[in-house]
Amino acid sequence: MASRKKKLQGLVAATITPMTEHGLDQVVIHVGALSLKESQELARHAAEIGADGIAVIAPFFLKPWNKDVLINFLKEVAAAAPALPFYYYHIPALTGVKIRAEELLDGIQEKIPTFQGLKFSDTDLLDFGQCVDQNRERQFAFLFGVDEQLLSALVMGATGAVGSTYNYLGKKTNQMLEAFERKDFSSALNHQFCIQRFINFVLKLGFGVSQTKAIMTLVSGIPMGPPRPPLQRASREFIDEAKARLESLDFLSSTDLKDGNLESCS
Repeated sequence: MASRKKKLQGLVAATITPMTEHGLDQVVIHVGALSLKESQELARHAAEIGADGIAVIAPFFLKPWNKDVLINFLKEVAAAAPALPFYYYHIPALTGVKIRAEELLDGIQEKIPTFQGLKFSDTDLLDFGQCVDQNRERQFAFLFGVDEQLLSALVMGATGAVGSTYNYLGKKTNQMLEAFERKDFSSALNHQFCIQRFINFVLKLGFGVSQTKAIMTLVSGIPMGPPRPPLQRASREFIDEAKARLESLDFLSSTDLKDGNLESCS
């Protein structure tokens, strides 16, 4: 990608409209698992089928207790696919692994030569900012994963984003990216605030994977199916309120919404 603008928009758009006329531009496969052996098997499989990279989450049953232990785990997984770019998926709220990403990145390429960057799914912007600041000489990808804080991360140097809301708030997110790239920060902030209004609204209703699947079905018309237990289906009440909020914020018109397949999700 020749420019930062194209890089930013391409990475975000990959979660919005992933298909091109020739198929997927890039496929990075997550191979993290609780078992090292399983992660290695998944990594080898990813290499065999032609993936463009692999990503790994920290194991979270028997948790690594310091940076060195975590890096040793990641190193063993990366070694199973030595030709593939390797990314770390940092999401401490779900894994309970509180090792700061800034600390993890210090010297990581000496241990994992294929390391190319991380997906940072945490609200700690100090940690994220220091990841960027202390690795300016390296061509790491800093992919941000907290959709409602993306604009702040862009200011700090995020090179892209990976998030669930781009599946249905992608147009508004791209408007924010375009405003940011042309240095219209007032418009970019307004777009981010609009995104936050919707996310804040659904969080108060109770928002998670089940609800995300229901909204994606509502917007796209593609049945996403029910969540796997122990998750429960989104309620019809949630879907109706989310639909009304999408319309009130002018994200979508009523004719854009498709609820014919919601029975599979609610």
